[in-house]
Amino acid sequence: MSELQNMSCCIDGLDEILGGFGKPSTILVAGTAGVGKTTMILQMLSNAAKKGEKTLYIPLTTETAGKTERLHSIYPFLNENVKVYPVSRPAAEKDPLSTLIDVGNVIASENPDRLAIDPITPIGFGFVEQERRRFFYTLDSMLKESEALVMLTGELLEDQIHEYVASHLTDGIIYLSKENSGYHTAHKLKVLKMLAIEPNNKARCTAREYSYDVSSEGFTAYPRLIVEDVDELAETRIKSGVENFDLMLHGGIIAGNSTLIAGEPGTGKSIFGWQFLMEGLKNGEKGIIVTYNDLPQQIIQGAAKLGYDMQQYVDSGMLKFIHSNPEEIHPDEHATRIKELVESMEATRLVVDGLINLEITFPDIIKLRGYLQRLTAYLKTRGVSSVITTELSAQENDRIMSKDASFIVDTVVTVRQVVFSNDVKRYIRILKSKGTKHALNMREYVISETGIKINCDVIL
Repeated sequence: MSELQNMSCCIDGLDEILGGFGKPSTILVAGTAGVGKTTMILQMLSNAAKKGEKTLYIPLTTETAGKTERLHSIYPFLNENVKVYPVSRPAAEKDPLSTLIDVGNVIASENPDRLAIDPITPIGFGFVEQERRRFFYTLDSMLKESEALVMLTGELLEDQIHEYVASHLTDGIIYLSKENSGYHTAHKLKVLKMLAIEPNNKARCTAREYSYDVSSEGFTAYPRLIVEDVDELAETRIKSGVENFDLMLHGGIIAGNSTLIAGEPGTGKSIFGWQFLMEGLKNGEKGIIVTYNDLPQQIIQGAAKLGYDMQQYVDSGMLKFIHSNPEEIHPDEHATRIKELVESMEATRLVVDGLINLEITFPDIIKLRGYLQRLTAYLKTRGVSSVITTELSAQENDRIMSKDASFIVDTVVTVRQVVFSNDVKRYIRILKSKGTKHALNMREYVISETGIKINCDVIL
């Protein structure tokens, strides 16, 4: 056998998780029907074919005639250079030895760099266990002789995998599944074992679940945010853009810190975020707004009423939006979009408007907290200062509704409004701020035609 080579997975996001596949090797992609096994391997073969690799797809099917045409209609991303060689599924079940010879001949003829057999589980279905084992050992020897990267799919539940003989002959096992999570179906990818993963990455890779998306456009895996170690963080102060708020923080926000603004509807949480972002934009800092309910154009129009011309910064590329429906987003996909935009833009300010929307996506409190910890830690190491808005209960004093968010961010600010007869007064208070002194009392503030202004003479 040739020396093991590292090859790209040729699937968006999977290289970041695995670090690539070893070649030659055999990988089993297992899961029940409908989880995206076929889409995954066809995506891999198509992307590899685009790079000039020789690829071979061997589907076991009940309809061999017209199979290639049907595949292209179902999977429009399928590259025309992927060689498709259909094999009769009934024949593979009843006469696996003839199928073995047939498959061996086509592999020898095509000599592919990558090949896939989809699925492998029906082959030898009628064999007794001892004969099935003998058959799969022969198949394994044949596949190894090809010196290709081999992908096998198996229609298996997770607890069935280790009882299936082929799993013991493979160099890697990936398990795909789906489950209801909040308001959408979550697709989960597990790496049960994998040859040639770097030791530093192996424990992290095999101990976690990863999200993925499967659609007519293909298969995409979403690696988790990785927070790099930083030896030292600078304590540079930046301006918030909100009049007198920097005085309450004794000098301004520490660059890279996360600030949570919690308040009832109508208290100006979004406006606070806009002012924070506009302060950076006018000083040459690039910014991002992450929004859920409001469309980007709504935000641009709302800010314009306060005299903030966001459109000019959108046109120049200094300001960009990430707008998502919380019922449809995948958390790791969302984090990946933020990461890619932060790094491609070299943004230094970010606003997440409406954190409580993520609770639709994260019904599990632990997972929500983990997501927030990774996101805020990542932003800090990149030197990105963030303002995050969320809801504050009007009934219970200073009870922040986004679960555990106040324990994760660096600074927590509450904004409230109190009705006195026909008059409404608003108050701001800093509950905590890591690494800096801050005012302890509430200050009155107003929302004027130009935004939020804090009156530091009025202290409660």
